[in-house]
Amino acid sequence: MRINLTKLTCLIPLTLVAILEANYGQSATIAPGAEEIPLEEAASEQDKPWTLVPSFSWSFFNKGRDSWQEESVDLYYYLAAQKLLLGVSVDAMHRPPNGYDIAYGFNASWYPSDELELHGGIEVTPDADFLPSERYSAGLQYRLNQRIGLLFDVEHMEFSSYAPDWDHGITQISPGLSYWFTDKTYVTLRYTHGWIHGEERYDYYSAAVNFGDLPYDAQLTLGLAYGTDPDFEFGTLGTTLSNAYTFSIFYKQPINPDLSIFAGLEYLYRLRPDNDKELYQMWIPTIGLSWKF
Repeated sequence: MRINLTKLTCLIPLTLVAILEANYGQSATIAPGAEEIPLEEAASEQDKPWTLVPSFSWSFFNKGRDSWQEESVDLYYYLAAQKLLLGVSVDAMHRPPNGYDIAYGFNASWYPSDELELHGGIEVTPDADFLPSERYSAGLQYRLNQRIGLLFDVEHMEFSSYAPDWDHGITQISPGLSYWFTDKTYVTLRYTHGWIHGEERYDYYSAAVNFGDLPYDAQLTLGLAYGTDPDFEFGTLGTTLSNAYTFSIFYKQPINPDLSIFAGLEYLYRLRPDNDKELYQMWIPTIGLSWKF
């Protein structure tokens, strides 16, 4: 579900951030500190090819709903000669009353040229209670010129461990466009179209602005999204389609060349399935760090 490159400073995702698992995978943005480092930075630090990214998030709700907790650890290794980034992840989520799921993932990004980045990933959740049993993703990002980049991602999710009748699972495609104001400040626009159970369809729109020219090499990312996506019903095996507004803000601050910390907050306002009146509100603070060694 995401990724990128270029010597002009396209960014490499390092994780599928915890907040993306709040439902089945929609989010306004991805936490910048948890998912991206400059490619040229990775290439210049060949003596430190490893990157470790632990993070923690806590989801709070109104309407008397129980809060969620999630911890994730991502480990990446960059092969400079092959221009290949390999990563593994462990993502644990406690989601009352549905249970406790642990997802194990592997992903890779390859850069056949300075303008093109190809990526893919696999994630498996043994005995899943609410997360997808299996998740497959693939995509590309292509830099047309110094200002414009094209994005395309496709993702498929299976739920066989607790919903064997969902023969087709959920599939979604996400084309997008990036515009770079400077080498570090850019805006990304995305459109997502999905199919649930091979029948119902949904659409989702998102925009994110990354300000990377801040003092002390800090980064600030603001996100906004609106659309329809699958929402897991609490305490059941059912899924509903309803509209939601999502707002997010994330801040990343380098401490030294090898260590950065990040923090953010996401707010989601979900409507009822008939899109009339509020279903619930959700707040998700996230903290984490990125360490190269």
